[in-house]
Formats: sequence, structure tokens, C-alpha cells
Amino acid sequence: MFIESHELPLKHRIPVKKTEKYWKGLENGVIYKTVCRKCNKAYYPPRSECICGGEVEWLEIDGEGVVEAFTVVYAVPKGFEWKKAYTIAIANFGDVRVMGWAEGEIRVGDKVRAYSNKDENGVWKVYFEVV
Repeated sequence: MFIESHELPLKHRIPVKKTEKYWKGLENGVIYKTVCRKCNKAYYPPRSECICGGEVEWLEIDGEGVVEAFTVVYAVPKGFEWKKAYTIAIANFGDVRVMGWAEGEIRVGDKVRAYSNKDENGVWKVYFEVV
């Protein structure tokens, strides 16, 4: 038995004022995390303040990460019809895990480099390439 339903497209606004440095960084090829100066907790995506109330420092994520998980999306969501299957992965960069779009074939345990680039719609995102 099925109940008829309506398609509900989801739109959300991303507040960028407190994390504007992150978005500007992507445009300049820099991927940021934040680290609390008081408790040393690291955040990705970056936060403008720590949960302990401490001030955060913005630091670049660089070097190599290790892929911990990935998924290939075959049933693309509404709004992504222009895109065929795509892969999203999570890689460990020491004190933070970073999610990004994977270019090419990727496997758990692969070493990757994170970089920023525009997608087909001109939105800056994080991508991984196997090194």
C-alpha cells in the first residue's frame, strides 16, 4: 500500500558572515579549519567560536589525508540532474575529517590531497585527488 505524496524541493540558505573566511579561502585555493586557542579542539567545517567559549584560530588544511569512507551517488537529488553518478568521500587530515567530492576512482585507505575548485554551477567546493 502506498500513500500519494507531493515532491518537496529543499532549499536552504547558508549563513556565511561568521565563516566568510572559509568561503573566501576556497576561492583562493585554501581550505581552512579552526582550532580553539583555549581547549585545542579542531573543527571542520570551521566554526567561528568554540563550544568551550574560547577564541578560534584559522589554520590551513594541507598535506595528505587518508580516505576513511566514500559513497557513489547514483540516484542524484533534484537540482543535480545535470550530473551523473558522483562520489563523495571523507578523509582524515589528522585532527579533522574533511568531506569532499572525489575525482576519479577512490578507495578506503587511499592517500589524497584536498583542493578547491568550482563545480558546474560555479560553486566553490572541496575536491580530493589520489596522490
